[in-house]
Amino acid sequence: MFIKNLEVFLTVARLLNFGETARTLNYSQSTVSEQIRVLEEYLGVRLFERIGRRIFLTDQGNMLVPFAERMVRDAEELKNLFSDTGTVTGSITIGSAETLCVFWLPPMLKKYRLLYPQVKINIKVGNCIDFPQWLQQNIIDVAFGLNDESARQQLRQIDLFCDETVFIVAPDHGLAAKPLLAIGGLARQTLLLPEGYCGYPMDLKNLLEEEKVQANTIMEFGSLESIKQCVRNGLGVSLLPKIAVAGELERGELIALSWHGPAIPIEARMIFHRDKWMSPPLAALEKLITASIPE
Repeated sequence: MFIKNLEVFLTVARLLNFGETARTLNYSQSTVSEQIRVLEEYLGVRLFERIGRRIFLTDQGNMLVPFAERMVRDAEELKNLFSDTGTVTGSITIGSAETLCVFWLPPMLKKYRLLYPQVKINIKVGNCIDFPQWLQQNIIDVAFGLNDESARQQLRQIDLFCDETVFIVAPDHGLAAKPLLAIGGLARQTLLLPEGYCGYPMDLKNLLEEEKVQANTIMEFGSLESIKQCVRNGLGVSLLPKIAVAGELERGELIALSWHGPAIPIEARMIFHRDKWMSPPLAALEKLITASIPE
């Protein structure tokens, strides 16, 4: 039961909201409060403090986080040690860039669910720059991102694929009639890009800065579908993975521009924390994903 208290504590520490913790864990808010009260009484310290309507970790609460993460992880490993080795059960929490979550990850998860139907899968869509911290804090078990994290010694990275991106506009956009698009052609254009500081959108921003090309404005979106809708309505130019707009290009709803400039690929990686215990569900996911990597 003490592990349950630690699991509740870690969720509150991550969300800093008792109500949201209750909804996440499917508990009542009074149960969450009681779990924290019992833990504080056992340790003889105050783990959270309330200022106005917000709660914060105390110094003692911050000290407890890494110990609690390790104890919860060890408890999960102990439980799986005596579980039925013929059946993969448990849960995994996956962090994914929105781009990959839209067009690449769903088919992989479909295969995974068919093979391991008893595993509960949680998806947390986020910004690639947050994934190292999420892995460090054990918020997620694995990340599918666009950033190269190979320089981080605490992380283990598997390169998944490198694919083509394409500049797209509406059929009636002024650039649609141009045979070639060079970097200078993006001057004073409205660019519609996925939000965040990672992968191909950041590569394009860096290229614009290096070439001293000033866009009219850069609008950032949290959804690829929102970007495609805005481009279809003539609001600007976008750079997206070709596979993500293949249907619209085939139907003539969007026009792909012939890019005359440095390649701006989309590069996907699977990222783990080196200290993360590879539970059976997580090991099974890595095996499935690596088997799909083209040679």
